[in-house]
Amino acid sequence: MTKPKLDIEHLITAKFTNLIDDEDHFLQAAHLQNETITQLELAHPILEDCLVEHFNFNDCDFNKFEASNTIFKNCDFSNCQLDQASLYHVSFQNCKLVGTVLDHSYFNEVSFSGCLMDLAALNKCQIKAAEFIETHLEDASIDDTKIKKISFDHCQLNQLSLMFTKLKGIDVSSCQFKRLEVDYAQLRGLIVNSEQAALLGQLYLGLKLTD
Repeated sequence: MTKPKLDIEHLITAKFTNLIDDEDHFLQAAHLQNETITQLELAHPILEDCLVEHFNFNDCDFNKFEASNTIFKNCDFSNCQLDQASLYHVSFQNCKLVGTVLDHSYFNEVSFSGCLMDLAALNKCQIKAAEFIETHLEDASIDDTKIKKISFDHCQLNQLSLMFTKLKGIDVSSCQFKRLEVDYAQLRGLIVNSEQAALLGQLYLGLKLTD
């Protein structure tokens, strides 16, 4: 996974109003921090080569949100609408995306590390390359999504829905869950540990284990 590379010393200090006021809603090579944005609707905002820290986006609607070579640190996108987003070389670090909608989005070289993404929706997406590291995805959904490369490293996945999504080659063996919502036909090729295999066998094959 290729991480965003920023020349932080040469980033300009900016405010979110700079993005709003720009005719194309475009902001490049900027450092944004310590703001709260509430119930803002903004179509197709674009961030390029930016560092965004300690931002709270409360119930915002950023349809067709676009970001490239950008890092989000300690930001809160909970309950935001980010559908049809396009993310390329983007890193979310210790961010909250609880209930965030990212349906119909495109992910390429996108990393979520230490994030809280319970109830998030990533349905009907195209995921070319994405990784989830020590991230909570409880009751989240990644349904009907085309995945080329994805990894889950020590994540909480209980009740994660992966319906109508091909799971072959996806490794969840380091993760924790009591149940996954999956199609039985798509389970083939999912990489699990022995305990998870027993659990899924009970849930979806009706197997009964004995001591």
